[in-house]
Amino acid sequence: MELFNQLRKNPKYWIRFELGLIELKGEKYFKEIYNRVLSIFDFLFHKNDTIQLIASIHTPIKYRGNELVNIQRFLKNKKLIYGLNCKTVLYEYDEEDTEMKTTQYSLKLKKEDIRLGYLFQAISNTDFGSRKPRIEGSIYLLNLTNSTLLHMYDDRGCDVYSLDKENLLPLYRKYRNWILDYNRIKIDHIFEEGLFNYSETSIEMENRLQINRSRVKETGINLYEDNTCEITHQLEIPKKTIEECVKEIEQTGFIIEVDHRYNDYSILEAIKTEALALIDYQTELMSLYAKKYNGKYKGWSVQRAF
Repeated sequence: MELFNQLRKNPKYWIRFELGLIELKGEKYFKEIYNRVLSIFDFLFHKNDTIQLIASIHTPIKYRGNELVNIQRFLKNKKLIYGLNCKTVLYEYDEEDTEMKTTQYSLKLKKEDIRLGYLFQAISNTDFGSRKPRIEGSIYLLNLTNSTLLHMYDDRGCDVYSLDKENLLPLYRKYRNWILDYNRIKIDHIFEEGLFNYSETSIEMENRLQINRSRVKETGINLYEDNTCEITHQLEIPKKTIEECVKEIEQTGFIIEVDHRYNDYSILEAIKTEALALIDYQTELMSLYAKKYNGKYKGWSVQRAF
């Protein structure tokens, strides 16, 4: 488990992907989740790779119930369960000042051994009491062949980790429009692409945040906490860089509309509906895109999605 612990605690390279899209409803919502996580998994895990499935369960040390996750249901060949290993780790859970234990179950498999659709459905349904299958605890898929780790934490998203940049760089480039915007700037810096080498001065940041505070009061919507809103950002981009700018921002998953009526510049509108529509990180993202393409960030407007 040394590799697993290293990837979880101190990975050199990581990406956080958004899976659940709030604008999708019913089965379309879950269908997109399965499409995304299976695409990411298939990109990282190949037929002959050795995979370690790891289930971690946190329980108070005083609890004596059955913590075992029913891993057998995720296997095509039930006899593979005989290779299951178990390890218990004690630690202090600071928030409740309660001694906790983590029980880790691990099993080496091949890709073809896992009922992937069923596994990802169970994880997706974690916070949906009426949907089955469901699972308690955390499931990790560790690729022992190329030292990468995938952790789908629930319907909202998944993380991938590696010690080698080249293991994740092709994935970053192929699915960059699925990267969670909240972490996009940090992830771009990790892979030295996108908004790497672009940043705000302290004065620019304070001016942007001050404008945000004023605009939030005007809207009457608290854009500093979880909400579901459609936010439209407006950028003024020179004609000579507008095509390249549109191409890059489209890779973030924003809907782009462009007004070319002006002589020297175009007005670009970037629109997205998000459940976590926190205004500060979105305005930082768009301010940096404007800076990268020698333009100006003109501001934003918002409306509730529902």
